[in-house]
Amino acid sequence: MAIHIQKLNRFIAANPAFADNPIGPVKGRPTTPREALAKLQRGEDVPEVIAMLSAAGIDPPEQDWQLVEDYYMRLLRLPGPHPKIYIIGTEMTLGEALLAVRRRDPVGQQLLSSYQGMLREMARRMK
Repeated sequence: MAIHIQKLNRFIAANPAFADNPIGPVKGRPTTPREALAKLQRGEDVPEVIAMLSAAGIDPPEQDWQLVEDYYMRLLRLPGPHPKIYIIGTEMTLGEALLAVRRRDPVGQQLLSSYQGMLREMARRMK
């Protein structure tokens, strides 16, 4: 467990922009690296957190949909003003992006694909 705490501490220090992005589920709830670190430090859900960290970046697609939806919901909860998102010449708000993800339409598919790339990069940097 101590090695996972060290890895997460290093990852968060080196990649603060990724620290609050959901990377995998713990007991069905999307969990960020910062949340995973807090759980490990408290000794809470340790096997589940370690399993989530081991599987980071190779989640099944259904799980990735849950993660990208949670990502946009978290962004919407932050104080505004919120940035616009641009995909292939289309400008949209965070709320519109969340709706596209929930509908799983072509724009939602692109947002999912982008998030999956970020998940793979986060997992690579954690290892």
